[in-house]
Amino acid sequence: MSKKVIFKIDKDLDFRNHLTGARVALRGSISMSPQTSEYFKNLREMNEEEKRNLFNKRTSKFYSEEMEPIRRVLVEQTQEMWDLIEDRYLNKIEVIHKKSFPLDMVSGILSTTPTVYGYDFHEGNPWFACVYDSPLKAIHTTMHEIMHLFFHKYFSEKYKNKFELSEEQIHKIKESLTIILNLEFSDIRINPDNGYVGHEALREKIKEDWLKYKDFEKVLEEACVYIKMV
Repeated sequence: MSKKVIFKIDKDLDFRNHLTGARVALRGSISMSPQTSEYFKNLREMNEEEKRNLFNKRTSKFYSEEMEPIRRVLVEQTQEMWDLIEDRYLNKIEVIHKKSFPLDMVSGILSTTPTVYGYDFHEGNPWFACVYDSPLKAIHTTMHEIMHLFFHKYFSEKYKNKFELSEEQIHKIKESLTIILNLEFSDIRINPDNGYVGHEALREKIKEDWLKYKDFEKVLEEACVYIKMV
């Protein structure tokens, strides 16, 4: 199997992920420091030029010329660690979803964004963000985001329409389904996928149903019925 995930550092996509972080912070489901909350608040309220200037100031050390060798090594280490498990992970995640990997390739962007890692799978250059300073955490995030990739490509619109779910409901289901990573990939994960505040009951429901059925679409249907009732 040829490489499906290629890790990169891309300052423009990093900036886009900072803006994603600012939007996600409004949900209040992610724990963050007062300093990070203030940074995201400023990003939301500034004009485009001010946003870029604030981002440049915050990330100036990381993107400095002196740090170029370090950036290169971070990418190399993350790619090397992911390559050790990519085939095992992708083969099994395809079995879980009963679907093939939906892209030729996706970019993993090592991002300086605090706390939040977003994605865009719909453009010509699909990408997701992951932590920049820890290859181990980055590959954990990669497993999480690839589950989202499968969900968006194969299930999101179908089940949102079938069960007449809101954007917030389908988002909660998408994020909660990643508890399956803890049940099926403990051999290649060190840290658990913990999910978001407020998703605990749904994640426990999905865990119970996965262990009972081992059928992704059955578990997804049960999650949709459940979230309509709460």
